Amino acid sequence: EASRSERAVIRQHLTPLFVSAGTTLIREGARGDEFMVLVEGTATVSQGGHTIATLERGDLVGEMALLEADAGRRRNATVTVSTDAVVYVGSRSEFRQILQAAPTVAHKVLATAAARTDARAAA
Repeated sequence: EASRSERAVIRQHLTPLFVSAGTTLIREGARGDEFMVLVEGTATVSQGGHTIATLERGDLVGEMALLEADAGRRRNATVTVSTDAVVYVGSRSEFRQILQAAPTVAHKVLATAAARTDARAAA
């Protein structure tokens, strides 16, 4: 979990967004140029119409597309909020700034990405 100073960095760089239950945050196959941090609520992740994961407070959404070298990589899953939720939204450049300023967050992002890449390779 991010420290208090790291959370302050995140809030400084990101824009809060209030979303209603059922809202799609990202859609499989769409181009991806932003990421989100789920601050309140829950969301489901699906691929090909099948639910593959549930996200909760503190989970990242959309970071996989930003870790790739080519800008605007296509999304590999759809993420839909299950409950009313609050997310913090950021751009590719804000994502880079946060990774530089918040080492705990950077470590979590890279560990999450590695786990998701391994899971895709095994599927």
